Amino acid sequence: MNAERATPDLLDRLLKERCGSSVAELVEDVRLKDDETFFWSGSWVEGFGNSRSDLDLYLITSDKERTSGVPQVTGPGMPPMYMTLTPGRTRIDLTVVSTDLLTAVAGFLGRFNGETDYPTGWSDNFREFVHRLGIGVPLANAERFEELRNGIDFMKFRQYLMRFYQNRADSLFDDAQGLLDEGDAVSAYLVARQRMEAAIDMYLAAHGETNTRVDKWRWKKLVRLLKGDTELSDRFLECEGIAGSDVGDVGALTRRCLQFGDELILKAI
Repeated sequence: MNAERATPDLLDRLLKERCGSSVAELVEDVRLKDDETFFWSGSWVEGFGNSRSDLDLYLITSDKERTSGVPQVTGPGMPPMYMTLTPGRTRIDLTVVSTDLLTAVAGFLGRFNGETDYPTGWSDNFREFVHRLGIGVPLANAERFEELRNGIDFMKFRQYLMRFYQNRADSLFDDAQGLLDEGDAVSAYLVARQRMEAAIDMYLAAHGETNTRVDKWRWKKLVRLLKGDTELSDRFLECEGIAGSDVGDVGALTRRCLQFGDELILKAI
């Protein structure tokens, strides 16, 4: 895990290493208006950044002329976000988010009852954005950023996620039981693993880890949360089928899986 604290200075160094740019140049290129704000979030801000991690930037604006890029579905009745992807192995991604979308999120969460309401189907990217807003590092117009972030009830967001993952876990339980009744033990096991992962995500959300939809970070977040209490993490690894393996075994299995994936992609082309 990358333990270096996420600050504008860290982003400045990453930009200089990767593309010879700087935070000041980025802010100048964006040309913010008074009611706009610009922030950094994602894996580096989580503390999980590595040599191939993207740099994820967000512009919040009320200017409808700013909505260039690929539209991203958010939630029912909510405006889209717009993402501009910079090609290359290590991307610098900019997502434009309207203040209307934040108003819609604030209204939805303000009305949400975690005990009785059904968790409306937000997209994965949108759930990730709400989480990233919560941990974001402002790069310009910090007061405006804090004003917009403070309008979101992140406790309600946690409740929304818990309900979302509980519903998923309940559905997968029925699927696994049906497959067991059918006698398809392999499919039942694979579905049971998915149910266990949904239950882990619900557990993480209950303890404040609200970016649980990103499968690649599930293990890192669980380890960070448990802080050496290995009983739950050991059972997780057992269900995933890699308990008792050393780092070399898991590394070799990972490489075989990556190679198998390459072969499948080539066969599919």
